Amino acid sequence: MVLHLGTNFALLLLVVSSSTLAVFGQRSAPQPEWNNREFAPAPDTSSPRDDSIDQSYRLPTDTVPTHYTIRLHTDLHTGSRAFSGIVDIDFDVIVPTDAIVVHNRDLLIASAALYAKDQDGLLVEFGFPHHEFDQRTEQLTFHPGQVLPIGSYVLTVEYSGLLQTSSNSGFFLKSYVNDDGERRYVGTTQFESTNARMAFPCYDEPLLKAGFTLWITHIAEYNAVSNMPVEEVVPSEEHEGYVTTKFGPTPKMSSYLLAFGVSDFVALEDGNQQLYARPNAMDEAEFGLEAGVKILDALSEYTYVNYYDYMPKLSQMAIPDRGGGAMENWGLVKYAETGLLFDPARNTYRTRKGIAVVVAHELAHQWFGDLVGPQWWSYIWLNEGFANLYGYIGADLAYPSERYWDLYAVENVQNAFGPDATDSTRPMTQDATTPSAISGLFDSIAYDKSGSVLNMFRMVLGDDNFRAGLKVYLLNRQLDGAVADDLYAGLQAAIDDKDVLPDGYTVKQLMDSWTTEPGYPVLTVRRNYNDGSAILSQERFYADKRSPNANVWYIPYSFASASSPDFEDLSDFQWLSTKAERIETGASADEWIIFNKQQTGYYRVNYDAHNWLMIANALREDPSVIHRFNRAQLINDAFNLARAGRHDLALTLDLLRYLSNEHEYAPWAAANGVLNYFYNKLRGTANYHDFIVYVDALIGPVFDSLGDIATVPEDETLLDKYLKQLISTWACRVGYTECLRQTAEALHTAVETNTPVHPDVSYVVYCYGLKGATDDEYRWLFDQMINSNNEAERQLLIDALGCAQDQSQLISLLTVAIGSNSELNSLLNGERSRIVSSIYSSGRFGVEAMIEALSDPLLAQEFVGRFGQGTLNNVVSNVASRTNNDGELEQLEQFLAALGDLISPETAAAAVRTVKTNAAWFETYEGVLSTTYFSDFTN
Repeated sequence: MVLHLGTNFALLLLVVSSSTLAVFGQRSAPQPEWNNREFAPAPDTSSPRDDSIDQSYRLPTDTVPTHYTIRLHTDLHTGSRAFSGIVDIDFDVIVPTDAIVVHNRDLLIASAALYAKDQDGLLVEFGFPHHEFDQRTEQLTFHPGQVLPIGSYVLTVEYSGLLQTSSNSGFFLKSYVNDDGERRYVGTTQFESTNARMAFPCYDEPLLKAGFTLWITHIAEYNAVSNMPVEEVVPSEEHEGYVTTKFGPTPKMSSYLLAFGVSDFVALEDGNQQLYARPNAMDEAEFGLEAGVKILDALSEYTYVNYYDYMPKLSQMAIPDRGGGAMENWGLVKYAETGLLFDPARNTYRTRKGIAVVVAHELAHQWFGDLVGPQWWSYIWLNEGFANLYGYIGADLAYPSERYWDLYAVENVQNAFGPDATDSTRPMTQDATTPSAISGLFDSIAYDKSGSVLNMFRMVLGDDNFRAGLKVYLLNRQLDGAVADDLYAGLQAAIDDKDVLPDGYTVKQLMDSWTTEPGYPVLTVRRNYNDGSAILSQERFYADKRSPNANVWYIPYSFASASSPDFEDLSDFQWLSTKAERIETGASADEWIIFNKQQTGYYRVNYDAHNWLMIANALREDPSVIHRFNRAQLINDAFNLARAGRHDLALTLDLLRYLSNEHEYAPWAAANGVLNYFYNKLRGTANYHDFIVYVDALIGPVFDSLGDIATVPEDETLLDKYLKQLISTWACRVGYTECLRQTAEALHTAVETNTPVHPDVSYVVYCYGLKGATDDEYRWLFDQMINSNNEAERQLLIDALGCAQDQSQLISLLTVAIGSNSELNSLLNGERSRIVSSIYSSGRFGVEAMIEALSDPLLAQEFVGRFGQGTLNNVVSNVASRTNNDGELEQLEQFLAALGDLISPETAAAAVRTVKTNAAWFETYEGVLSTTYFSDFTN
């Protein structure tokens, strides 16, 4: 590959090469989040099988596994992908059969032998079955040549395979560079949802649980870790310099929960917990281990089910270059490094919060998914919904002073509302059988919506009752699979005779209305100001239309009013169980009413215009009279109701004007989405100035109260940090002189003293400090990134580098991402892609730099060679979505012409359609109304 390097890139390389000895081969850097769970076997009347879905992907139910003994051999320390294995599958025949059907993906089967167990448990040779493989269903069928009677058997299969390097699935290979500049390899696993079959032939369905005994043979200088503790490490009899690590048998569990790792990692320990990481990152392991200990103890106490009653230890492992995600394997949780490793000198409050919540999410799975798992992927929400919810509750229990719970609604409830307001959304309970369709179930519905719905019922039933019900559920279904009815039964048992629900209502009846239907309702409150009554009505909320829907949700509601503004009391709920109902509110005509206290319910609320006006007036007079969670709810609801044609957009924009006196983060987080929407529509147009005047009126007083945005006071709280970053980002974005002065000055001082700024303000300082930065300052920041050994820091610095407003600096950065120079080998593939997105995401300067660079046919060709066609298509799409005026459209058209055959006509046409849609918005009712509002506001 030949790269045409600009002078700035050459300068960057000088900086890189000056530290290359420390950087090249240093270690690849990592990232966070989560991934996760489920099951299925014998005739199951309660598992919803959709006849329209191809059920041939499901295994037959005439044999079931009881135990696996797996012996693996790997030479991964050399970078070799090849591995070999022998698996003994103990299984029972429960219906006489002439076929044993298991799963396999990409494993080469060498031989198979079948044994029957006699009454004394002794093995009797039963022949050597031949096998056939169905590529479509990934089913591997062994034919013993006769019908096997009911009984117990062992199938021994010898096989080989390759570690994955292009995906983080199955048994896959990663690497890092140690402090001596040597590349070291890490073999690790990700079996959920259907990837255990990539490491050994198995019954790869969640309900087909079994015990697992694992032996791994590997080079002696490496070590192995798995779900269970090591029982012994013995020298290999067949391979000199190798050892075999033998692990104890696991409890009965799903195949996707088996996990192992082979590496030269070391461990930090605290009691029965260990955190494994590469040796040159152990100084970043303390917080992740501390969080693991605190959260596991808190969740054991919360669920009344002690983790250590089932598992003897809990290990956490930080995988370099994993990209993102985490996996809750029972007893061995795997994370991207950014999800587990924290350096207070380099990482931000957001990284720390992310680790606390992700650790709590994965540890919640030790109960919800590991101890009890869904019978089939249809019920993935029994895993992910609980983990989503208890990620925040667990983190909040372990670190109450951080107020993590304040973030739940704005990061989850409101996040779920978007995708769940479309025609294409699915219900929480949804069947799927193909691997790709099963993977597709791990979506916002499984995580955000399901967690939100579970939280709604936690609040309705009361947390103490909910906990008691979860205990019943967990103990009744321990080491087995569950369906939704099992959860309902546990919760019902906890509230029977407690007068929690109205007579005639059951948990199943109420929850089914939320779990079996797609979408969610809008509760409309229309008041009669003469008699104090109100008519409540419900219908399904769509983001872009009004459409009849027959579903009736059982909606729990509570409300506060001006004369009774008690938002803290969540002990009393009423139920709307019909399409509409008239209620008495007890509120006088001159006081506001707000429903859905603290936004505990998973639904939107709309009011008549007069009630909205009274709410807006109350917020302007004293925001604190309305709970901060409801202030966030009101902003999010009002904007989305207006966009759906259910509310007046002018009233929404009026409502937001109280924000000049808002100092809590949650409402501002909701408002941030509204302001970003209009920013993206209006930037670069004649209406932009008016919008900026409006933004200034909202953020100005709050920004003035922040003081020095480039320093971090000792007593600054987590939510203060969130608010400061949000407000200062807007202040700098819209051109506040003081914001830009402080960030430029802080960056200049950092460069002069070669001392990075405090991590908690680093993004804003670096991103906006780069406006007008010299090449030397830009190279200094680039050098900070390329020399960092901490992946979370590297990600933040990449995002900041994309903020530059000098086209040559950005083009130089892009050529770094494309380049294959040995000096840049410390860049991970994910980091290269992140550089690309950081450039076009940070503003129009980046978009134009991208256009300029990729209009060079040679560079565009090299870009496709590095990233593939899909990434170029994505760039074109993102450039189009950020094209807002005639001049920018002309640039886009020239860009498309320059790319020529590198993109398809369909991609080019889609880009032009996007721009036309952007332009057409100004002639829509919403466009005319909002631009008129901002104009009137300015004048």
